[in-house]
Amino acid sequence: MLSERLQYELLSTATLDDFHALVQDAHVRRYLMDGQALPRSWSADRVTDSARLIERRGVGLWLARNRETRDVIGFCGFLEIPLIHPDPQLAYAIFERFTGNGYATEMARTAIAEARRHPGFTTIVASVDEVNLPSVRILKKLGFTQVETRPGNLGPVLVLLLEA
Repeated sequence: MLSERLQYELLSTATLDDFHALVQDAHVRRYLMDGQALPRSWSADRVTDSARLIERRGVGLWLARNRETRDVIGFCGFLEIPLIHPDPQLAYAIFERFTGNGYATEMARTAIAEARRHPGFTTIVASVDEVNLPSVRILKKLGFTQVETRPGNLGPVLVLLLEA
């Protein structure tokens, strides 16, 4: 998959080290893992989960790289969080040094477009910690509407939907 500035590759054993380095980053962990540094086995499990989701629903998680430099920018795609919603959710994260450049929005748009190519994605689900204001702004800019607030480890978690 390609977008204007980024190239995407599905998470796999070949991308495990890059993915794990990303989710160990303090900026990424701050909201995505509620600040926890999780072991490499956690990252390996997400690679497996992503592969299974791709088999079942056609979407999973992709590592996003700059098309010119091949630097890892972040990851995006869909993952399952049944405690929040039964459908796969949009997820994305980027290294802090790449924030403020529109990469997260570009990744989210690309993942949404890919999901729309598969059955069962007329509605896209996302959840975000209320205190994660940059992500809240991105989701609202993309047209998501808040439908629920749930308690979370960092305070309220917003559940948002994007209708086709």
